[in-house]
Amino acid sequence: MDKKSSTSIVLTKRQQFWLEHFRSCQVAGNRYSDYAKSHGLNLNTFYTMIRRLRRLGAVGKQPKKGIHLFKKIAVQSTVSTLSEVRLCFPNGVCIELNTHFDASTLPVLLQTVAQLK
Repeated sequence: MDKKSSTSIVLTKRQQFWLEHFRSCQVAGNRYSDYAKSHGLNLNTFYTMIRRLRRLGAVGKQPKKGIHLFKKIAVQSTVSTLSEVRLCFPNGVCIELNTHFDASTLPVLLQTVAQLK
């Protein structure tokens, strides 16, 4: 077990405030600038606090542009009567979905999986 995973992160009220805004922004899928403007937040402070939260380990690192979070995979053609889909990702996470799931939740689900280590 590494040092980061064995210790819990204690945040100040101010850091918790910004962490909640960061998470809300991520869930909404907004750009930081749009989110800050619509919530009356100072954009420079928002960026500064996100950077500090990343250093603390409270927020995962954002991938650099051009880096793909997912790898292209080959799909094996098999005939099955099951109505489930199993997705396995390079970070070791596998999820199983019923083919009747609400597709509007897929972007949030994929974003969440991409942030897991």
